[in-house]
Amino acid sequence: MTENEEITKKQKKKVSSPKWKRRLFLTWKWLGIPFLCVIGLGAGMVIGYVYLGKRPMEEVYEFDTWRHIYDLVFSET
Repeated sequence: MTENEEITKKQKKKVSSPKWKRRLFLTWKWLGIPFLCVIGLGAGMVIGYVYLGKRPMEEVYEFDTWRHIYDLVFSET
């Protein structure tokens, strides 16, 4: 066995990662990223409605509030 063959075998061993790391990465990708997006949406709603809009925090997650905003944005006039 030559020296170059030994080096390539060592490099191949380093490149392949264990199955649990790949599964952890896929789990993070499919569950963690959407979870962070939902958290970011909630934080954005609070920042925009409470701090910029100067409204009480209790109204942030009420359905009527967001229906009213939707009607204002998509009204015909």
